[in-house]
Amino acid sequence: MPEDNDGKSKFEAYKKFYLLGTVGMQLAVSILIGLGIGLALDRWLGTKPWFMLLFLIFGVAAGFLNVYRTAMKEGSD
Repeated sequence: MPEDNDGKSKFEAYKKFYLLGTVGMQLAVSILIGLGIGLALDRWLGTKPWFMLLFLIFGVAAGFLNVYRTAMKEGSD
């Protein structure tokens, strides 16, 4: 039966690596999307750097909200 425990521990380790990668990607993508939208609006409206800063803040907030939701979902399992 030690093989069963080893398989479960490997599965748990892979699950944690997957979760860590997912959280990192969610945060990075949210920030980059916010930054991209802000830069595009600034270029279009000529309001440099205001929309970039605003949407960068929105992106960071959205990223941390996604991280929080993922952590709460994982914590309840």
